[in-house]
Amino acid sequence: MPVRPSRPARAGRLAAFVAIAALTVAACTGGTATAPSPTPTLAPTTAPSANPYTGATAGSGAGVKLGYLSYGDLVPYVKQISDGIRTQAATAGVDLVPCDANVDPTKVDDCMKQLTGAGIKGLIQFQGSLELPSTACSKVPAGLPVLAVGFPEDPCAASLVSADDLRAGQIAGAAVGAWVKAHWACAYDAYVSLESASVPDLSQKRMEGYRQGFATVCPGPITNQQVGASADRQDAARDAVATLLDTLPGKSRIIVVAMNDDGALGALDAATAAGRTGDVWVSGQGAEPRVRDLIRTNEHYLGDAAYFPERFGATIVPAILDLVAGKPVPKLLLVEPAWVDATTIKTIYPS
Repeated sequence: MPVRPSRPARAGRLAAFVAIAALTVAACTGGTATAPSPTPTLAPTTAPSANPYTGATAGSGAGVKLGYLSYGDLVPYVKQISDGIRTQAATAGVDLVPCDANVDPTKVDDCMKQLTGAGIKGLIQFQGSLELPSTACSKVPAGLPVLAVGFPEDPCAASLVSADDLRAGQIAGAAVGAWVKAHWACAYDAYVSLESASVPDLSQKRMEGYRQGFATVCPGPITNQQVGASADRQDAARDAVATLLDTLPGKSRIIVVAMNDDGALGALDAATAAGRTGDVWVSGQGAEPRVRDLIRTNEHYLGDAAYFPERFGATIVPAILDLVAGKPVPKLLLVEPAWVDATTIKTIYPS
């Protein structure tokens, strides 16, 4: 998970961490307020094209020099993406020129100068909100193919490789619903949605996805829905759920779904502090290393939607090589998430 300094030294670095928090499934700001209603229902959207990439072909990038601007490998999620890019680049025989911005907006200019001055034929740009996309794009030489990672980089990026947040929510919601149906015949006391005011777009996709997936198994209005709009940090989620538990005395079928693993952990903390560990059942998003043992061993941690940052490189490298070769590449390339619970984790994350 990303480093979470309680008092970042610089406003620019704070903004950068908040942005990457959306990607790493752990927002860095928020309070404990409970909203009267969930995030707005998403309008139907056209499903993106299937991701055609499954990994680089050996030798496919021989003699091609590519640049890679990393948001900051000090963030574990970013490091996993960067490592995947390096591995796939090595397989393809690419001459990869990396530059790490180290979560520092002031380093983006130097990185861009270093990369574009190195004679690269294509640029992998993972810079998040370190600069406005238009600002970053103004530094890209005309005609240089650009592939964005995590966040859109319009107008210069021809393609974006990103997590599928809505699909992740749908997968997790359906799995939680299946558990509730199997154990309680869809009769439960409360459905708690821990959302984010810091990254509302991603929060909307994930949490509306939860509702959509849950409804496919337990249809009808959600019972006693409670929404924590700013409960995306572990401490904020703990406080929000603690307050909620005071309003639900004697209730033992409380489902908590969270937009990240911080929320799920905070909910478990609150249940423990209240002496009600048997009343609260949680699910989060991310399946980060720090929650995997809980998923394996704690029956009250139902599971997570996993985002697989380690798999991004298998899409990124062949896609940027196609852009360099002038081949058509989908505008949006999504990395498929998966449900991780005590059963599936043995296969997905065996150690």
